[in-house]
Amino acid sequence: MSSDAWTAERKYEEPRAHAVRERYLGLFSGPELPVPVEAIAGDLLGLRIEEFRDIDCSGMLLPKVRRIVLNAHERATGRDDPPLRRFRFTVAHEIGHWVCHCLSGRAPKLEPSYCRAVDLTDAADRTLEREANVFAAELLMPEPAVRPSSWVSSGVTKRHERPCRRAR
Repeated sequence: MSSDAWTAERKYEEPRAHAVRERYLGLFSGPELPVPVEAIAGDLLGLRIEEFRDIDCSGMLLPKVRRIVLNAHERATGRDDPPLRRFRFTVAHEIGHWVCHCLSGRAPKLEPSYCRAVDLTDAADRTLEREANVFAAELLMPEPAVRPSSWVSSGVTKRHERPCRRAR
């Protein structure tokens, strides 16, 4: 396999997310799914989670005070209802900023990290946000747990690959 193919294949893998989850499970045990993101933030990383109504984003990381702030208005408007569970993703995303940017020293200043409408424009550098999104996805949905090898051996994958029959 060429290095380009390997890079494209692994573009959305984030080993630091797997390491954080494994470290938590090694210290505190418990079921692998659902991933206990709130406990990972608080018990493992020492990040306090709070909710406020007067913020203009889904969430933010305040690294100087080790705090994740969530938009309480989103819970009130149903954005945290199943199947969205926006808060869990937001917590995982902010953990991604903490692990990938603050702990690694890539955040030159421990400034707040948040995603607002202005941060979504074409002129904005979205690299750190994308990295935090990939981290969050890998933390919340670890492929080994979400897609167990028994699915492949039981034929589930093959059954879904068959072409659909036309209605008669």
